[in-house]
Amino acid sequence: MKKCAAALASTLVLTGCFTTPPESDIGSVRFDNPEVHGQPLNVKMAIGLDEGQPITISDTSRESDDIDGYASLEVSLGGGFAAKVQTGKALKTALIYQFSGQHAESAQKGNISHAITLAYLSDEESGTYFKNAEISYQDDRSDWKLDHDLIDIAWVSGYRFSPDALLYGSIFYQTGEIDGTYYSSIFTRCDGRHIPECAVGKFEDDGSAYGLSVSFEYAFTNHFLGSVELVHNRSNWFNRNKNDTLTNVNLIYQF
Repeated sequence: MKKCAAALASTLVLTGCFTTPPESDIGSVRFDNPEVHGQPLNVKMAIGLDEGQPITISDTSRESDDIDGYASLEVSLGGGFAAKVQTGKALKTALIYQFSGQHAESAQKGNISHAITLAYLSDEESGTYFKNAEISYQDDRSDWKLDHDLIDIAWVSGYRFSPDALLYGSIFYQTGEIDGTYYSSIFTRCDGRHIPECAVGKFEDDGSAYGLSVSFEYAFTNHFLGSVELVHNRSNWFNRNKNDTLTNVNLIYQF
């Protein structure tokens, strides 16, 4: 059995016979406002659209729609600190610290603010694909599963044009790893199950990305705000450099 599994793993890795490779997408949303509430327990909730940034293990491009929804919850902790949790393409937890400028509840026109953020992103993906897209026989199929873990560090600065309008941007750096496994679907006992006995090959990589983001936020009322964001980054995964320019939008409700 082990010899058969090793042979199948070699076939998967060397021939590249599958039409759609495994892929991960941690998303591209940032929207980390550098004006943090000075008082603790101020809450912001947001929903929006994330254009995403898919990472494939080969040169095959993604054919599906990358845009997806996301939601986030931000809570001020006092002293310029805030914690943020975001779910969507990935699970993101972040700590924001504003070290310069007026805080959100007292910010006036002309305020210049600076903050730093530290975030952890994790993503799990799985799927099934075929050697021949026209058929779906059991011996023509392979399952895969991957984990993507990432650290994100950013410097964020903002300028308030008016009580309702804020322009801010960031310089960021990301580093992390992708670990994945191919699973055999030939044997009945392995059908649709990601168990160690069915593993026939592995893939992994340490990658990184860096870039810039620019966001514009406008307050329609004291509680409802909207933002649009442009993100440009350069990433390196599986020995391939890739440039992306992405657009995201969101709606915010603050208590």
